[in-house]
Amino acid sequence: MTHLPEIWAVLKGHLRRGTWVHITQIYDLVERHIKLDDDDYEPQCPGSSIPKWKRNARNVLQYRKSRREILWDGAEKYMMP
Repeated sequence: MTHLPEIWAVLKGHLRRGTWVHITQIYDLVERHIKLDDDDYEPQCPGSSIPKWKRNARNVLQYRKSRREILWDGAEKYMMP
């Protein structure tokens, strides 16, 4: 199971500062740079088709947004200031 600090490390290491990035690009980064296991691909909740790792990526973004370490455009884009 991938842990939130691993996801944040990937984002810090691969997102270009000052550039808005769509959430799907963030998912691509995580998938490319973290070896996701079977647990990561389990549904985030019963009846959902969204895997846990995507929920975890969004949780990282929300937390870092609250700390002003990442900005959100109010829709689907994020930026490292």
